[in-house]
Amino acid sequence: MPSAVPFTHPDVPPFPPPSTFSLLPDIYILLARLHLLHQTSQSQTNGHSQQSTQPHPQINPAILNGAPLLDPKDLPGQIYPLKQKLAKARAAVEELPDVDRTVEEQEDEIRRLESRVRGLKTRLASLGEIAREKGDVEMREAGEQGG
Repeated sequence: MPSAVPFTHPDVPPFPPPSTFSLLPDIYILLARLHLLHQTSQSQTNGHSQQSTQPHPQINPAILNGAPLLDPKDLPGQIYPLKQKLAKARAAVEELPDVDRTVEEQEDEIRRLESRVRGLKTRLASLGEIAREKGDVEMREAGEQGG
């Protein structure tokens, strides 16, 4: 049974997992936790001020996953893990081969490789033709010897 892991060349580093580049969900959750995005209504009851926080109608409370709401002053501390994740993603991209090449250089290489593939297919077809001709000759010789 063939393995599920694709063959990779030893000189090429493995591609980082998709979670390395998944930043938008974390940013969305962080923004959803901000007090600024939640409606606050104050009501006067018996001379006492009551403040109730209702989630914004567009934000699903399940997204918060029990996390407390954030004050804007707490945002820099909460952003730090995202900055670390972004730095890791940037480093992973920089380690990829040929990242520094331009689009034109890559397109030139693609054209050269496609040309090479066409040449190899032509050679393979001619070898197949030779093999068929040789096979026909051997079958005729075997038929003559047997008959």
